[in-house]
Amino acid sequence: MVPLSDDRGQALLLAVVLIAIGAVAIVGLRQAQERILAGAGSVRAGEAAVEAASAVIADAYATELAVARLRDRDAPHVDMPRLLAAPATREAARAAAATVAAANGAIFASDIDAGCAGRFIEVRLRLADRIHRAVIEADECSRR
Repeated sequence: MVPLSDDRGQALLLAVVLIAIGAVAIVGLRQAQERILAGAGSVRAGEAAVEAASAVIADAYATELAVARLRDRDAPHVDMPRLLAAPATREAARAAAATVAAANGAIFASDIDAGCAGRFIEVRLRLADRIHRAVIEADECSRR
């Protein structure tokens, strides 16, 4: 047994303490890395989900606009509040968001919020305690 009072014993003690500090640092860094990567994955899933919902809403808007042009080529009009509040539009957007979120390892069990903001349709959803937004240009939003 080496006495801790000579230089060799003190060096051994110092080496053990440094190895312990290094082990704690490595474990802490790995846990921090896992949290950061999990957070980034959640953000990506939310962004992808809101983009999927926006694509569905944009498709519904384009379809309604095409139908309106067939009815009145000179002055087509889309009732945006009705379109954005329609259960079929909302459910299709919610389903698209849920599918894309699941493909990215997240669970989306919330609702989609879409409304006119100036001349844009703003689409919002909450995923993992974050609000994700996307906008779609829609001239019909500014017509009242």
